Amino acid sequence: MSGYGEWPTECLFSTGLAGTTTTPTAGAVNLVAGWPPIVIPGNYFTRTGANTRCLRFAFNFLLTATATVPTFAFSLYTTSVTPPAFAATNLMCTATSTVTPTAGSNYECWMEGDMFLRTLALGAGSTIVTSGRVRCPSGFPSPFELTLPPTGTGNTFATWDSQQQYFLWPALTLGAATAGNTATAQWGKVWGEN
Repeated sequence: MSGYGEWPTECLFSTGLAGTTTTPTAGAVNLVAGWPPIVIPGNYFTRTGANTRCLRFAFNFLLTATATVPTFAFSLYTTSVTPPAFAATNLMCTATSTVTPTAGSNYECWMEGDMFLRTLALGAGSTIVTSGRVRCPSGFPSPFELTLPPTGTGNTFATWDSQQQYFLWPALTLGAATAGNTATAQWGKVWGEN
């Protein structure tokens, strides 16, 4: 951090708790079960231009793939209903491509990326763009990562209410609900930049 801007980097969420081991299915499953809620405060995304409000996120998981390995697809959702509960309804970004991991246990995997306010509007009319990547050097085939999303697609959420509080939900969807495939969150951080 250079100190040039008037707004310092701030940590909005961090945890080192091991999450509840999840068994993903053919529908989106919450990757951070057992964690405190990942909160984006109301009135956070309220500035555009040269000092646009943005967030950076980083999550770490251990993945296990059985001998029967379906495709893995990663995504990021948000909800605003309290109390916070996972729902695969408000999609922030998704990797439209999938990956078939090598069968094995406890592959270290990282999901990281950025969220930016693109346009500010009244009510649920602001636009947030999100992009990033999911890396798993020991479990994914070359190039060992997926982009979130592939360039130029699936990363625009145009009904953000800037005054509303939101919760983030990293998620995993399998190509088929085969038993023994699991994911366990290890740590996570969300921090503001500007």
